[in-house]
Amino acid sequence: MGSQKYNFNWYSVEFKQSGRKQQTIIQTAICTLLVVKLTTKIIMIKLLNKRWNGIAIVLLSSFFFAFVPTSAKIALDSGVSLMVLLMSRCLIGLIILAPLTYGLREPIFVDRGNIQTLIFVSIISVCLIASTYHAIEYISIALVLMIIYLFPIGVALITTFKGEEHLSRTQWFSIIGVLLGLGILILDESSETSLYGIFISVIGLLLFIAFIYFTGKLVNEIGSVTINLQLSFFSVIVLIIYILFVPVDLSFPTNNYGWLGILGNGIFYVLSYVLFFIGSKAIGITTASVLALTEPLFATIIALLILSQYLSLQEFSGFIVTLCFLSLFLIFAHKKDG
Repeated sequence: MGSQKYNFNWYSVEFKQSGRKQQTIIQTAICTLLVVKLTTKIIMIKLLNKRWNGIAIVLLSSFFFAFVPTSAKIALDSGVSLMVLLMSRCLIGLIILAPLTYGLREPIFVDRGNIQTLIFVSIISVCLIASTYHAIEYISIALVLMIIYLFPIGVALITTFKGEEHLSRTQWFSIIGVLLGLGILILDESSETSLYGIFISVIGLLLFIAFIYFTGKLVNEIGSVTINLQLSFFSVIVLIIYILFVPVDLSFPTNNYGWLGILGNGIFYVLSYVLFFIGSKAIGITTASVLALTEPLFATIIALLILSQYLSLQEFSGFIVTLCFLSLFLIFAHKKDG
């Protein structure tokens, strides 16, 4: 019977009439999105207690973040250059965060003494985003995020070696479990895993650790909303200077999906960040950080539904093992802090 080509919202999906597997996945995705939207409205309308509202908002933040890497992948596959994708994300963040910061009555400007640190962190942030987007061109979104989301362990190891923190036996056990899970995930002989993609992801992990370490010192002094506004502003400045002095590819989308990918990449990121900020206010940054570990899980599901990035049984097992031990590490870290 041949094949038919259907346009499903933002991505073109090809089905074979003889198989209903892909069609079932699409229908499931639509139903899932409708249920999430309806559930969110019910939660926000009902007078639930503050804690459950906060949990729901943080989970919704994780769900929105799950669309960020997939949107980036769609944009890149549609001919968008990495530099254009970086600039668009920073510009969209700046456009949305500026009025939002003003509306929340948060300070828009910062002291001159913090500008040098913000510029340095902006450079780290741009390199972090670039490495993440570059990595998803070579390996699955699930693997990229799972490697980058090891940053809590990296930060804890740095503070431990500096004598600022002491890891418990359970946390060391969790680290071994995380490494075991990653080994299962990466060393799957049935999948063609790019070592270069893994290397770029590890670079992203190191940059994320540095980003968290330096921004952590500024949050209490400046505030997280103001920091992200300033980082968006200085990131745009850094990128403009780079473009002026270094020849770079400034390719724009070759189809409508690319433009939707650009918009989705920027808007979903800002939405996820704002919702995380609101939710963490209600339940505390500790609980919010643990709940944020659902981001790689949601992102894997979205990548499967939209990009057909399937995981083998071994990859899925490694993913779950890594996520469980990482959750255990964070839970015991927060119990110790409490």
